Amino acid sequence: MKDYHFQENDQDFGLTVRLDDINEQVKQLQKEPAEEDELGDASEFLNAFESEKFDVPDREFSEEEELGDTRQTIPVQPIKNQPVPPEEEEWEEYDEEERFGMSKKTMGLIVALGVLACIIGFSLVRCGFHPAASPAKPSGQAFPMLVESVLDEGEALVYDITEERRKTLLLTEETEVIDEQGRTVAYGGVEMGDLVMVELDKDGETARSIDYSNAAIQTVEGTGLQADTTKSRLIGDEDSYIYGEKALFLYDGEEISPKDLEPCDLLELKLVEDVVWSVEVLEYHGYIEVENAKNIKDGEFQLDAEEPLPLTEGMKVAVRGGQHEVTVTGSNIETRKDTLFVKAGEDFLYDLSKAQEKVGVIIVNANVSNYKLYINGTLAESPAVLPMGEYDVVILKNGYTEWSQRVMLDKDSLTLNAELARDMQYGTLTVTADVDGAWVYINGEEYGVAPMQVNLPYGSYNVQVEKDGYSTFRQSVSIQSTTASLHATLE
Repeated sequence: MKDYHFQENDQDFGLTVRLDDINEQVKQLQKEPAEEDELGDASEFLNAFESEKFDVPDREFSEEEELGDTRQTIPVQPIKNQPVPPEEEEWEEYDEEERFGMSKKTMGLIVALGVLACIIGFSLVRCGFHPAASPAKPSGQAFPMLVESVLDEGEALVYDITEERRKTLLLTEETEVIDEQGRTVAYGGVEMGDLVMVELDKDGETARSIDYSNAAIQTVEGTGLQADTTKSRLIGDEDSYIYGEKALFLYDGEEISPKDLEPCDLLELKLVEDVVWSVEVLEYHGYIEVENAKNIKDGEFQLDAEEPLPLTEGMKVAVRGGQHEVTVTGSNIETRKDTLFVKAGEDFLYDLSKAQEKVGVIIVNANVSNYKLYINGTLAESPAVLPMGEYDVVILKNGYTEWSQRVMLDKDSLTLNAELARDMQYGTLTVTADVDGAWVYINGEEYGVAPMQVNLPYGSYNVQVEKDGYSTFRQSVSIQSTTASLHATLE
């Protein structure tokens, strides 16, 4: 352990005072009342420190150095093999009380230096375990921040757009809040999705001011936009925007996915340097889902005054929440108009099973009476009232061939003119006479000499049998089966 030397007021050098002696005397001093003028003010303390001289062997001190208050000297380490100055033995002869009593100021200086050393050491250790935080932003400058969530009262989790990191923002009653019209308003909490310019205090965490009206923040309303999540873009027919990786999409205070957006939604976009960071859905969509449309021919679906869409089974149409006018047309139905109320975020089932079919009348004019009329295999009567569409029409009558036709009923009335042809069924007519060589005439035509047989279609016929020298035989005959016969008696 090194020795410490002190210069006394009345002597050239004091005795050697070791560290354990110093500690004992410090304890004693703590019990004694402090002397007001022992150490003096800070300037005197520094002057006393600067006035201390180092003890150099074989050096003579000037009169100015020997005068003045007690000064601490630090001995130079003796060079190897150099004899220790004989003065050390003389210094050790002074008693303890005398040594200590004349060096209180010096002892105070040592204690102060020890405390300072402890503080410095503690600071170094603390820095080793706690890395230095990023430097605070300069006070007086505002930076854009996105409020991601509100924590406990007076705290909010924000995304610092400039530093590209999350942090906790502290709000106090002294935080100045400037609304979108540039007016200073009473202190109030921020909300999730707010995009604001924040001026921080020197600590880099406390908000000195929150500005909603700063020109660096742009607010735009838009519709017709849909998100392309692969490119982080909102794309429309006329406008297109890039949105930030940490951008928030909100509806009714709840976070939604950008994939949930539909072109019909009305959006409020908040941007910094042409990049969207907050999207709030002002008018959200629901869906109209169509059911039982498969039987409607050439159907079209029209929403409000928009262009009609082809009508298909199960189609879903995104619409803003609220009241809408829907028009459905088809070649086989009457035009249908309905007023629907769609709730935002919900599906409205639009059932077309009760759509009124468009009807027309089929009228049949035939060249026969007492016929039977069949439409699509079902017995019907003329005129027949039927829904618009295609039909198979069949007319049947005994003795006539079947009449059929496929028709399209696409107007109020359709008239059919049916010409039925006779059914050519034949029977065998046998004609005999009571004399030989008589001639047979049927309907005025000569057929031959009786007896004879002739095949004739079903029907009625006039038969004559003649022979010279005899009176003419006349008679009507009906053929309604496969055979018929007639016997003529001549007189």
